[in-house]
Amino acid sequence: MGKGSSRTSMESNRDEAHGQETSRDELTAWLAAETNSSAAEVAEGLEAGERRRAFVVDELADAGFTGPELLELVVRLTGLPRRAAKALVAERAQRIASAEPVEVPERDVRLVGNEIRFRSLNEQLAALDETARVAGMLTLVCECSDRSCWKPVEIEVAEYDWLRQDPLRFVVLPGHEAPAIEDVAERHPRFVVIRKHPETHAEAALADPRRPPT
Repeated sequence: MGKGSSRTSMESNRDEAHGQETSRDELTAWLAAETNSSAAEVAEGLEAGERRRAFVVDELADAGFTGPELLELVVRLTGLPRRAAKALVAERAQRIASAEPVEVPERDVRLVGNEIRFRSLNEQLAALDETARVAGMLTLVCECSDRSCWKPVEIEVAEYDWLRQDPLRFVVLPGHEAPAIEDVAERHPRFVVIRKHPETHAEAALADPRRPPT
């Protein structure tokens, strides 16, 4: 287990044992003594841990998780005690609610719109092609941002079902990714999995064809 994980575990255990919040200076001093590290090193590790945990909460919220389900995932993925996880979720929600709305460039909206249309088409193709599903391999269309691209993409059924578990992921042909609006999540010989930048998370998530009805 890495040093960061040990610190998170020790931090959680100490908070639970005392049953009260601990000041940052006290926690830093205690961890420095327990790990034979300098206070500066411990403080840097704590700040990095806070950023990672905040990132986990933000990503889960962007993916559409809310309420008890979100809390359970935060507890499991961060290792925080339930009370601390609940406070973190509330703090991130308040920060997002009070933030100034980000204006998404029209170009980004247009390009993600192209990808969303291709994704919707692929959902229909995957549902209709029962023979391909039995064979385990689907032939779909590239979900890149180029509206004139109708090139075929071959992907295994299991890979495709995994892909669709995250509404921010799309499948494109190698070389068809657009770094200005998305990041490469995975590269495979036949295709590339891309993930949308935060600016268009809302558009991609709201148009998710597998989103449960509200």
